[in-house]
Amino acid sequence: MSQAVDSWSKEMFAAAVCRLLRDSRRRQKLTQAQVAARTGGLISKAALANYETGHRSLRVDVLWVIAKALGENIGNLVASAERGIGHRQDADGSSPITIDIEEIRENGDARLGPVRRWIELQHGIRQPSGGVMTLDPGAIVALSALMGVSPLECRAILMTVAGRFEQSVSHSIPEHVSA
Repeated sequence: MSQAVDSWSKEMFAAAVCRLLRDSRRRQKLTQAQVAARTGGLISKAALANYETGHRSLRVDVLWVIAKALGENIGNLVASAERGIGHRQDADGSSPITIDIEEIRENGDARLGPVRRWIELQHGIRQPSGGVMTLDPGAIVALSALMGVSPLECRAILMTVAGRFEQSVSHSIPEHVSA
């Protein structure tokens, strides 16, 4: 039985694919320039940066080229991205998400200013050096209010910028945060 795809699911899936490509490149300790070179000139370093951040939409042929340059199986990438978003099971935002704290701190997106400040306040006591943080729905609602966006938009922004999926989460122990 097929399920209708809504814009939130589509955006989350695209963000998951972009994130997995970036995670693969970083895990292999490759620069964007090195991956671009591996594409034989089909994709520039600037274009790759835009694909990784979600600022540019990935076409299937471009995804295939980048996956090949990274030595990744495109089917596995798509399956991991689908598992990472729970394919529509959480369109109402009722499950926690895990984010990479350093990705939030390093990203210059102005919408994330309140999130960076909130993380600083959360960690003023604990002083972690990066790592991951799991946000429950209450924390996401609180952050969305600080950001001036809906909880679903907040979730999508956080997952696009700093969302962690199965293969990358296993490398560290997440910290769970409730509002």
